[in-house]
Parts: sequence; structure tokens; C-alpha cells
Amino acid sequence: MIPAYNEAQTIAGVLHGLRAAAPGVARLVVTDGSRDGTASVVAGLGERHLELVCNVGYGRAVQAGLRYAMAHGYEVVVTLDGDGQHDPCDVPRVIEALATTGADVVIGSRYMGAHYLGPAQRRVGQMFFSLLTRVLMGQRIYDTTSGLKAMRANACRAVLQGRFLDFHTEVLVRLRLLGFRIAEIPIEVRQRAAGRSMYSFIRALVYPVKTGLLVVTGMLDALLRGRDR
Repeated sequence: MIPAYNEAQTIAGVLHGLRAAAPGVARLVVTDGSRDGTASVVAGLGERHLELVCNVGYGRAVQAGLRYAMAHGYEVVVTLDGDGQHDPCDVPRVIEALATTGADVVIGSRYMGAHYLGPAQRRVGQMFFSLLTRVLMGQRIYDTTSGLKAMRANACRAVLQGRFLDFHTEVLVRLRLLGFRIAEIPIEVRQRAAGRSMYSFIRALVYPVKTGLLVVTGMLDALLRGRDR
């Protein structure tokens, strides 16, 4: 499942890569109010897609895709970015890791043994939230903002029960407090070839505050709700 906002220049390459690397895996693109023809590119390739009429943001787009997956009975969902930075060959790897690790969620991590750097302000934020997961979860997650995740259906349903989720640190903390098992495997990512990152300078400043509030909300929700599998 690929949430995509204005990725017309890259989405075809991602889909062709998935067809080659994971031919037996169903594909769904959620076009999040894109204005650059992303939906037309996807439709022209004959791929499944949900076209959201306005831009609702990454977390909401992911939730729309998860609702589709659960409504159609899928047992495993993999999220993948539409900007071409993820290697489609890693999709079978994160699916396989669900079985080999026994986890409910497997994260493709840029920071486990790889030499990924990224913008300085994002590295600082990532380090902070990575250390925060160790405190709150008793388990350190090295890449809390990775867009490549494999999730079992039970974890997907738990995500859909949450509110105000951005599908990053707060989701991982919430799932762990609900008793779900989370694992990471190392991946390497490519440089974005086209389009714009959703992480602008202003967003990089706002993100830590917003995510901190979401983490508190997710923790309270998990503690009040308890695990429902």
C-alpha cells in the first residue's frame, strides 16, 4: 500500500519495481489529494488506487489504505513510500521477517548498519524519538519514521482504532503498550529523484512538538483501551 502525494514523476517506477520484485503481492496506491496527475498515472497502469478528494496528510492516507485492506481480508499489509527511495526488493524481505521474527510489525530501518544521513534537523529529531522509544517501550526503535513497514492484520486493526495518528513514533509506542511485537531489519534507501519531500524546514520544527503530543495521546489511549486482538 503506497500513500502518494504529488508523486507523478516517480510512482510508475515504484509500481514497475514492485511488479518485478514482488509479483504475487497485491498493490494499492492511495493518492492523497494529488494535483499533479498521480492518480492518472496509476490508473493508466491499471493499478488499484484510492483517490482522496483532498490532501488529508500521510497518517490519514495510510489509515484509508489500511481500511481498504481490512475490508478486503488481507492478512499482511506493507506500506511503501511513493517517491522511489525504497527498494521494492525489500518488500519480500519485511514480509518474510514477520515470520522469522514472530513480530506483528516489521520496520525497514535506514539506521541499522546503513550509512544513511539525511538532513541534520531530521537526524536530531530521529535520534531523540529513537531514544524516547527505549524509555517508553523498553525497546529502542532506530527508525521511527520509516515508511517501509510490514504489519499483520491484528496490528492494522489496532492502528485503525487509534485517533490523531501520524503513523510514526506514536503508533509504535501505542502498539507496543498494547502488547504487539515490533522488529526492525536494515535497509538502504535511495536519494529522491524527483518531487518534494513532505518534510519542509517549517515542518521539521513543528514535527517534534506535534509528535510528542501524539505520543502522549497514544499512550493514554493504549492504557485506557487495553489490547483487543
